[in-house]
Amino acid sequence: MLSLRSFNKLLHRCLLFLTFILICFNEIIIYHVNRCSWQQIGCKVGNCTRILLIADPQLLGLTYSKTLYSGLARFDADRYLRQTFKQALAFTKPHIICFLGDLMDEGNVASPEEFKSYVKRFQQIYRTDDDPRFKLFSPYYQRVHIPGDNDIGGENGEYISNLNVHRFEEAFTQEDIFDYGENHLRFFKINRMLLDFTNPDRSNNAKHLRIGLSHAPILIGGGPLLRAILKELDPHIIFSGHWHESRIFTHPDTKVVNFYEPGVRQFDLKAIKEQQHSYLEIMVPTASYRMGKTKMGIGYAVLENHNLSYTVLWLPNRFIFLLIYLFWLLFAASMLLVFRMMTRCPFRTGKRNMHYNYLSNDTSPESQHMESK
Repeated sequence: MLSLRSFNKLLHRCLLFLTFILICFNEIIIYHVNRCSWQQIGCKVGNCTRILLIADPQLLGLTYSKTLYSGLARFDADRYLRQTFKQALAFTKPHIICFLGDLMDEGNVASPEEFKSYVKRFQQIYRTDDDPRFKLFSPYYQRVHIPGDNDIGGENGEYISNLNVHRFEEAFTQEDIFDYGENHLRFFKINRMLLDFTNPDRSNNAKHLRIGLSHAPILIGGGPLLRAILKELDPHIIFSGHWHESRIFTHPDTKVVNFYEPGVRQFDLKAIKEQQHSYLEIMVPTASYRMGKTKMGIGYAVLENHNLSYTVLWLPNRFIFLLIYLFWLLFAASMLLVFRMMTRCPFRTGKRNMHYNYLSNDTSPESQHMESK
């Protein structure tokens, strides 16, 4: 039988080994396992365009959260965004990556130094130059950045300063694309907070497949901005975020469809516009687990001429695995505490004392004979 000391060592080693396995699964393996549930979209023709859509990552800031664990929360949220982006990047091999606003959680209230630190963190999370394969499978990769209300302000009538707008444009939009010549795509940035949109070459819009990118939803809002967008841009498709939900809107019938299944939706953009005389908008869910939603995801769209295939790359719920850490910590601590109590229980102490007293008070003839000698 094992001695108590040997059993104690074995218990500690088992707990350490299981803890190591748990950390490996929660921090590495789960992202690869989750990727197996994603739906691949094949290209029927050789010149399709793959678009990755990331909405509301909202990097945690330094102002609102100043608890003891806020630094750990920022680190964990950043790592989650980085790991999920790496998996999505390798899975989709996108030509274009669109960020649909709220890149930061406190960009609109950040000091110049804080804003620079947020930009640096964002670039470290959503970098592609550390993967040498990326330029091989997507040599024409481009980006588009849309500002959100948490980046420049504007939510609930909040004042939007020129400084906030300028520093966002300087940090993110210097190399953004307007046209993607491979498939005659044209991207329009729509800013609902400023009631503005880009349209520098309206005379040639009809030659392109027109894609509107907005942080806040457009078709559901109505008003003069919607009328101006439909008249001047006449978009085939609009992608938006802001609500942290996955939905599909159509106009003018104002139909709203929740899209939470793992499958692929097919849309004929030419038929929607020319035959149904409708407009289509797809809302992309948040990519961050810190937004209070149980469903997080990254949008993935493939365009082949006027045919759009769209799915959501659903992400693992990080809070579940953080709770697993908590339960495991409580379980391991309980196991160690119970074992310690068993090895130092009153029964064992009393038994040792009885044995000691028995030896001390031994009055047998043999013991007396030994003492007389």
